[in-house]
Amino acid sequence: MTWSRLLRDPLGFLWAALSTRGVRLLIYAFIVAFLFPSSRYLLIVAIILTLGVMWYKDYRKTGSRKIIFLICAILLIKIGYFISYFDVRNVDEARIAKRPWGAGISQVKDGKYTGEGEGYRGPIKVEIEVRNHRIISIRTLEYSDLISVLDNQVSAFKRDILTKGMLERPNQPEMFRGATETLTGYVNAIESALTKGIADFPEYSLFSKAYLNIFIGQAPDRVTLNSLAILFATFMVFEYALQSMLVPGTGRSINCYNCASCVGVCPLKEVEGVQMPMGLVLLTRLGEYDRVMELSKYCVGCGRCACKCPIGNSGPLIISAAFQAARQKKLQKSADTGKETA
Repeated sequence: MTWSRLLRDPLGFLWAALSTRGVRLLIYAFIVAFLFPSSRYLLIVAIILTLGVMWYKDYRKTGSRKIIFLICAILLIKIGYFISYFDVRNVDEARIAKRPWGAGISQVKDGKYTGEGEGYRGPIKVEIEVRNHRIISIRTLEYSDLISVLDNQVSAFKRDILTKGMLERPNQPEMFRGATETLTGYVNAIESALTKGIADFPEYSLFSKAYLNIFIGQAPDRVTLNSLAILFATFMVFEYALQSMLVPGTGRSINCYNCASCVGVCPLKEVEGVQMPMGLVLLTRLGEYDRVMELSKYCVGCGRCACKCPIGNSGPLIISAAFQAARQKKLQKSADTGKETA
């Protein structure tokens, strides 16, 4: 698959791209990054490591220079990180004098403002009303944490703020599960709302905001990590089934039980550390058609495996389909290369 084919045969290029596991996994990563912004950093690290291993192998095997592009991309990401780091540090230092804590409420203009903080089990959103440089109203818009924490911790802190008319440090919460995270998130939500009422409150540059949102995001919480684990398992099961369905003749590899009954009757049993023919069927399921093509020459095509298999899988038929898939891929690559050099 080459980029020149995109202009000559866009539909063929799209189908070839979707038939490639690496492209599909990249699409899955973009979907997850969109659904879970706090997972972006982990996904980017995983993508870089995966591409690094794959392209380093290509470099050792074929001399491909794709690994150089990856190194350049990593350097650009590092440069962007340092630019954002110094901008964030300078802005945070400038914000110290502008924070709306205590007497700093005098900087906040009258009006209603909304803010958000991260609680124990999700975001906390509040709406603050300021009048005559005093907080006169606090309304909770979104709250995902325990009701017991809300009743015993947040409500008392809210009453204290409204009595004093300003934001001050809360007392140490009682030992409810998640109480510290909840109270911290509630305080951050109030502070975030109040800062919107300060006209010259220092803000991060557009570059820093874009960089942090795309590459870093928020630290992943337990909900995100659990969701990623479930999605990873789901994607892998779906992906291996999809790979076999996209390539004609290889769909039977999904039915393999890994019982090794075929290994017992195969006259070869094992070749280069791969059990025959079960190992080739599993390699076909994984989409390792080139490896199957290398080892297919050892198969004698006796068909004993089909007689012994409890579901009637024929090793030679599956191996032949994988062989044809690898051969077609090489022919297409040679044709694309020839058209590029012509």
